[in-house]
Amino acid sequence: MSRDLPSDVHAVLTQLAEEGETAITAAEFDTARQTVATAETVSRNKLPECELRSQLLHGYEQVSAALDTNDPDAAAEYLRAVNRRLAAVAEDSLSE
Repeated sequence: MSRDLPSDVHAVLTQLAEEGETAITAAEFDTARQTVATAETVSRNKLPECELRSQLLHGYEQVSAALDTNDPDAAAEYLRAVNRRLAAVAEDSLSE
């Protein structure tokens, strides 16, 4: 796992993104908002200032904005993008 992303933090963020997407699919938008807020807090508190942290926080902001404008498809896509980014970090760390 990348030195910027400890394995426990990676696991939590991945789980939260998956749970957020599931909540959006089920039209449980309040749950999705809470899940994204938790992921944002974890990212702010557990990740150092780095490109990954900035990308994740941007993604979470976009999810919230999409939910606020009643665009659940865009919100779900942003969470899928977050998961792809997290998977890429995990993949990169395996090749180191």
